[in-house]
Amino acid sequence: MGYVTLMNPHLLPHGNVRVLQVIAPGPVGGAESAVLGLSRGLVEAGAQVVIAALADGSSGPFVDRARAAGLAVVVLDSPGRNYLRDWYSLRRAIREHRIDVVHTHGYRADMMGLLAADSERVPSLATAHGFTFGSRKNRLNQWLAVRALRRHDAVIAVSDPLSATLRSLGIAAGRVVPIRNAWQPPPGPLSSRTGARSRLRLPDDAPVLGWVGRLSPEKGADIAIAAMTFLSNAECHLAFVGEGRERPALEAQVAAAGLGNRVRFLGMVPDAAAVLPAFDALVLSSRTEGTPMVLLEAIHARVPIIASAVGGVPDLLPAGTGLLVPPEDPVALAGAMAAVLADPSTAHARASAAVASLAARSSPAEWVSRHLAVYQRLLEQRAL
Repeated sequence: MGYVTLMNPHLLPHGNVRVLQVIAPGPVGGAESAVLGLSRGLVEAGAQVVIAALADGSSGPFVDRARAAGLAVVVLDSPGRNYLRDWYSLRRAIREHRIDVVHTHGYRADMMGLLAADSERVPSLATAHGFTFGSRKNRLNQWLAVRALRRHDAVIAVSDPLSATLRSLGIAAGRVVPIRNAWQPPPGPLSSRTGARSRLRLPDDAPVLGWVGRLSPEKGADIAIAAMTFLSNAECHLAFVGEGRERPALEAQVAAAGLGNRVRFLGMVPDAAAVLPAFDALVLSSRTEGTPMVLLEAIHARVPIIASAVGGVPDLLPAGTGLLVPPEDPVALAGAMAAVLADPSTAHARASAAVASLAARSSPAEWVSRHLAVYQRLLEQRAL
């Protein structure tokens, strides 16, 4: 199918910098939400933004969300990961849209975006959203991506621990730019608790804990299921929003634990951020993280948060704004779940404190302006 323009370039606003955001998107995810939020913010600030989606059959929801937000998108149809076609199509997008800066997100985008930007002699930068260090395939992809990151003109780290990781992997300290993720709220309203539960087909009269993300080992869905076996509240349900290769194993874990009537797998939910009010608390049981966008979404929705203290999570949730537990500790996680369910008023007070804390420490406008400053610096360096 090749190179397909989904929205006409005349929809782009006028601005001083033209940015190509490159991502190989899944249906949903933190990096995908960050790209959409950042792109909307950049356009509002006057930049010209084109999103290049290295797409396969699972990328439709992301592309649809980008189109619905009025963003300019080119789909580089590449089933089977045809890297030569990716390289050619990205070069064509850079030329046709007269791109000034290429900004990549994710392993495949980091590699192919760098090669295309180098070929077209424009600066490039990458955002490191986190490392999984999981399967052999993931480790190989990360090994290749790290070598690409070393050659980008700048690498944005979304948390301080991730900045340290990048430097330890050989990325020059002067090229690592720490910019924590911020939340650019979507234009649509949040659902009410009743409306969200109705949409998700959840019981309206029982406590429900929510888990949102990719069902992959680093996200620790198995830890949340294990915690349910230690939770004495037999009325509580745990609802998983998301898909991934671990789902069959997780369903088997649920069955073996006798939790079939208390744990639900809801699959992919379009615009999942809007239905977060369905949950009495959001559970993030990850083994590793950067700065999770789902936590920013939950803070915006004023949903109490229970999270593993990994990566940039403690930066987002200082004391009094959420409950943090050690990673891979289902007993501690169950204790935090029980505390939220036993004292919902205190849990909601922490959620309100999280809103105030986030507003005082970061803003979407600052997030966007810091990216624009990086783009400008790279252009000035390239002009020397």
